[in-house]
Amino acid sequence: MKNNLRALIHTKSIKDDKKITYRDVYEKTGISINTLSKMSSKKDMNITVNTVSKLCNYFKCTPNDILLAK
Repeated sequence: MKNNLRALIHTKSIKDDKKITYRDVYEKTGISINTLSKMSSKKDMNITVNTVSKLCNYFKCTPNDILLAK
């Protein structure tokens, strides 16, 4: 599975008309900046269900938007 975190952050930045940073995501989700950075750079990282759930709530999306089949 690949993750689509970079694209989601980019899309939200455009939609909200402001640059979204890992710190912004951390402050709203509690997911550490280190984890977000690793997720963004390592497309094949294992991600917990809890993390996916928090990201879905933040980005208002489904798990399929975050996790992509290779």
